[in-house]
Amino acid sequence: MPTPNRNVAGRLRATGSRRAGLGALLAFVLLLTGCGNGASTGGAQARGGSAADVARLDSAPLVQRSPAQFEADLAALKDRVVVINFWASWCGPCKAEMPALEQVSREYAGKPVTFVGVDSSDVRDHASKLLTDLKVTYPTVYDKAGINGGIATSWAVASLPQTWFVARDGSRSGRIPRPLSVAELRSRIDQLLTTA
Repeated sequence: MPTPNRNVAGRLRATGSRRAGLGALLAFVLLLTGCGNGASTGGAQARGGSAADVARLDSAPLVQRSPAQFEADLAALKDRVVVINFWASWCGPCKAEMPALEQVSREYAGKPVTFVGVDSSDVRDHASKLLTDLKVTYPTVYDKAGINGGIATSWAVASLPQTWFVARDGSRSGRIPRPLSVAELRSRIDQLLTTA
């Protein structure tokens, strides 16, 4: 009996023009259909789309997301503490805060903690240059609509930078609408890691 994984893989192979991304797409499809370890994101099928509609959250810097796609990403991160930082390249305090976020994201590598940046209401090329210049390694999504109906709107973000914390059960645990220090980030994450 053919499995859904084989059917999707067959369609992908038939599209010869996508050969460069076939390996990544196939891995993504397998994760979406339950063959992965659950650590990666997905959710396209849950929204009624195909797996090829949406790239993985960590597949490239500034993967574009709608609010619904972003919520699907977060649902796939359940059982992890998630630190969501809203920022823009034109925001001076955002730039100043990013090295602290990068440092703490590296410190918690290997623990059930995920950092996600959300570049909101920004020029994508400027944001990309800033991420490169500051050597940011955690996944960052591009929220083109931002405060005009994008992810920022759905998270009640009215000023930047703003950091939201999501508990391991997937609930929003609070936000801080100002730049954070390394010590503040560690304290908040440690608190969420010890909360059942």
